[in-house]
Amino acid sequence: MLNELRDLARSLERAGILQEQEDVDPHFRECPKGSKGSMSYWLYLGEGGEVNDIAPLPPDYDVTRVRKWERANGCSFPAFNIPPLYEPKNDENKEKVKNLMKALVKGDCISIDDLEAILAASNSLWNSTKTERVDNCLNRATKEVEEQLGEVPKEYLAIKELCVRTKLLTAETLHSQLKELVIKKLTSGFSPAPDLMDVLFFYAGQNPKDYQVILEIPDWSIIGEYPATHQAVQKWMNSRFLFYGSRSRTSETNERDAFGESAAGKDEKFPPVRMHNALGNVILRAMNKESPCQMRYGMIDADSFPAGNKVRIEMKSALEWLASPERKGKTWSDLTRKMDKAMLLFAYSTERPEAAPELAGLCGIADEDASDPDGAIFAAIAERVIITLRGITDGGRPDTDVRIFVLAKRKGDARTKVLVSRRYTADHMITSAENWQTGCGNIPPIRIRQFGENKGDKPIWAEPLVPFPAELVWCLNTAWRRQGTYPEAVHGFSINDALSLLLDEGFEVHRLASRALDVMTRNSSPLLLAIGQENAFGRVFRVNQKYSKQSRLLPSILGLLLHKIGYRKGEIMDSPAFLVGRLMSLTDQLHLKYCEDIRRGSIPSQLAGNALMATALKEPVKALSLLGRRILPYQSWATRLQGEGQNTGLVKYFLAQLGEVCENLKNLELPSQCSDVDKAQMLLGYLAWPEKRKEEQANE
Repeated sequence: MLNELRDLARSLERAGILQEQEDVDPHFRECPKGSKGSMSYWLYLGEGGEVNDIAPLPPDYDVTRVRKWERANGCSFPAFNIPPLYEPKNDENKEKVKNLMKALVKGDCISIDDLEAILAASNSLWNSTKTERVDNCLNRATKEVEEQLGEVPKEYLAIKELCVRTKLLTAETLHSQLKELVIKKLTSGFSPAPDLMDVLFFYAGQNPKDYQVILEIPDWSIIGEYPATHQAVQKWMNSRFLFYGSRSRTSETNERDAFGESAAGKDEKFPPVRMHNALGNVILRAMNKESPCQMRYGMIDADSFPAGNKVRIEMKSALEWLASPERKGKTWSDLTRKMDKAMLLFAYSTERPEAAPELAGLCGIADEDASDPDGAIFAAIAERVIITLRGITDGGRPDTDVRIFVLAKRKGDARTKVLVSRRYTADHMITSAENWQTGCGNIPPIRIRQFGENKGDKPIWAEPLVPFPAELVWCLNTAWRRQGTYPEAVHGFSINDALSLLLDEGFEVHRLASRALDVMTRNSSPLLLAIGQENAFGRVFRVNQKYSKQSRLLPSILGLLLHKIGYRKGEIMDSPAFLVGRLMSLTDQLHLKYCEDIRRGSIPSQLAGNALMATALKEPVKALSLLGRRILPYQSWATRLQGEGQNTGLVKYFLAQLGEVCENLKNLELPSQCSDVDKAQMLLGYLAWPEKRKEEQANE
């Protein structure tokens, strides 16, 4: 990851962006928002260090505005995590706690006797380990801050006073004072916050166990101009931390790191990057000596790849810029919904990285939450990216490259891994985007019956969609069972495979496309056959809404994979396998009209052509032999049908088309066994849109 971020930092520096980023000491970190259901509280300290008040932060308060000094994990100031004070000993008392919570939520008063009774039957959660951790926050972290702040200007004196008061407090006194304060607030009868019950007790179902407190002084206005945690104060604190750190590191060493910069600070832990997305906190690098496997090269920790503090800060700032929320879909794309892990794709141009719109969306997936005037269609995004890249290259920067890398993290795993790291010229990106669209259009005219966008809208005939690379992986890793009604997630393809199909060429891409075609025809045939039959009825084939988009993606993917192997649309539509698929589709149409007329609307669950497609996808000669016998009554009826009307015209058209397809097949050699290419072509033939259906669409 370090090499990728070093290149990014250099690009941002050339563009004048990195200098605009505020330089923040790596140990002066934003307070985390926490997981769903977590709370943060203000904790106000009096002159003697006593706890005067506790109050939940408002729901709309952005806790990340507050920063804390944290050199060692869990040892921080003025914000840190503490556990609830007590845990009820048995289920009966835990249930009593829940009932008290419900009463508080309703606005009812609770009795101090009830609370005291539960406390008497509870154990303290502050064991020696946790007490030591809290003491470290109150004393060690506070002293580290005091040492670096030096002489404090008058307007910022609140932070100096907070340090003084905090050091007067111990974990033991904090526990007892919090207990008395929370009990008093809960039983006061003045609509106490129900969340305070989580400070007092831990019980089953509570999430998370620990909560965050931020220290502050209530009388700051008579001491300085700002509260201790005000952003103006924290900005000054950051300047002091940076000065102190640079001074100590300058006198520390003249050694160079792996990038040729000062190695000062190389032995410290890498600063975590707080990502406001699926990855959460990202540690830039970890080579821990406690993991024996890391010793295989004979070096561990900083010695394995020294990187000084200057480089580390640049990398951290660069990644924070690249992953900022306002650049979602532009420089980063969230692939998590389509993958089995938290995963982000990053893409940027080495020249003018701020300029290219939706480059990450083009390589990954469009921002599903964005309101796109073009509907976030691949072609619309590709056009915007191509125009911008051409503008950059034609504007005097022909050597512009595009960097792409993917970071991923498994659920419950703190480690972030680089899954993909690629570099291409801007011209190659333009050509690749154009070829991708050409490949996805390598199919006959196809329409798929779909529901309207809004509830109550009439169904429409929709064209296939061009997939984004992440959607390609999603479709390849989905197997359709039970006649196309049940999607099952499978494994086999990665985002790296999709990027290879988008951006690479040669033998390896041919091999990858062949493997993907084999999987696609096996896993997606049940869905495509079900869609083809429902198309004959003019009905929507209902699938799980989460997967409904796949019905419009799969035909395009078949065309793309055939294109990568070397088959073009004209060749596909003239192939015997495609004509067999067309023959089965026309048979469905004829069978349906026969049932509507002769059987007075009594239609079997499976039409004749659809029933034979499973055989045709394996042994097309055998399938045509069976069809020759089954189609005779429908053909005889169609030949004798007389009268005026649209149905008669359609029946005659289907009959004529059947004759034309049979005439073309007569001169072609059918394979005894279908290859993957044959299967793909046959499925496309089965879904192909007859000319007469355009008349039906116009009459709807």
